[in-house]
Amino acid sequence: MKMKSQKIKNPKRTLIRRLIVLGSLIVLFVILSLLTLNRSVCEFFATTISRAWIYVFGNLLGWLPISFYEILLIVAILGAIAFVVAEIVLLCKHKWHKSLTALVIVAICVFSFLNIYTATASFSYNRADLPTSVYEEYSGDDLTAEEAIQIAEYVIDESNKAYHATEHDENGNIVFPYSLKEMSDMLNVEYSKLQDKYFSSYTPHGKKIINKTIMSELGITGVFFAPFGEANINVNSKLYLPVTLAHEMAHGKGVMREYQADIVAEYVCLTSEDPYIRYGALVQCMYSAIAMVNYYPDTTATVNELYAKVDSGIIKERTNYSKLWMQFDTLEKIGEFFNDLYLKLQKQDNGTDSYTKPGEVVETGEKDKDDKPIQVVVRFYDTQNVLIKLYKQGKLM
Repeated sequence: MKMKSQKIKNPKRTLIRRLIVLGSLIVLFVILSLLTLNRSVCEFFATTISRAWIYVFGNLLGWLPISFYEILLIVAILGAIAFVVAEIVLLCKHKWHKSLTALVIVAICVFSFLNIYTATASFSYNRADLPTSVYEEYSGDDLTAEEAIQIAEYVIDESNKAYHATEHDENGNIVFPYSLKEMSDMLNVEYSKLQDKYFSSYTPHGKKIINKTIMSELGITGVFFAPFGEANINVNSKLYLPVTLAHEMAHGKGVMREYQADIVAEYVCLTSEDPYIRYGALVQCMYSAIAMVNYYPDTTATVNELYAKVDSGIIKERTNYSKLWMQFDTLEKIGEFFNDLYLKLQKQDNGTDSYTKPGEVVETGEKDKDDKPIQVVVRFYDTQNVLIKLYKQGKLM
């Protein structure tokens, strides 16, 4: 029987082709990285390519309860270990060509991923600021001391009401009556109220991270992974679970900057009518509201009265939350290092400090009747601006 002749593979030619592919991917990555410096280009990518990609893959994978991000992370770690071992073996056996081939293949995979991630996530870090329908920055001229007190009293009263309207266990920790899917669906409804085209119409599904202990040791409460369109949640968030989930969902709607995702999450949760959705956001904002009153002169007594109004159950639950996270500190510095590095690579110069946008105050050199330095607020910080925005919209009444 006569067989068809088969072409003999040329290893060098195959390697050259792979090197060409790798070079092309590197050039593309450099081009995309340079384009992230242009805000107009970033806005284009954020509202077209990134939005479409997250919509497609979020819908394809979102209905499955497993976290594909978590699977990918485990595979990547195991793969990296296997690659290092294999390279050492090949080099020890002087198999230079196979070693180089393996290195090139891995590099192709890495730069393919980097290009996908840049196109789907990185551009959104430098897009336009949040619309004024959700957020504005205010100064002391925009709010009187009386209005600041009204906001603080409202937040404290609503926090106390929400605490008593929600179920808590024998230790004082909140017990949610909803599954993560149900909570995701509820937040999806809340997000649908944001009509501004700045936000994607797609809201990602929340997925529970299985390896919550490892994530907690790393100090991670949630991760949004743009290539899969997944909002991954560490359920150890407990008290702040709804607002943490809303934060990761905000990333999926095109809000990648961390402090802005917090702003949107707080806005969405605070405007919800469900006490379980509102509670964590109210507690998270409560002390910021009191601190806002403290900016004004002759308010020391008022501030002390406001602190005294906070329900003891809330104070206990906050203490429980702090104690819970104090257990997890083995890998915290490692997690913070990589998160800081990641954010800086996304052109967030402040790294992990970019989770908040601080305010700005100026000392006048004078003191009030309580001997407290009198300050002028040039700009309130992020959470306080959210509260002022909601107050001016008549939603803190």
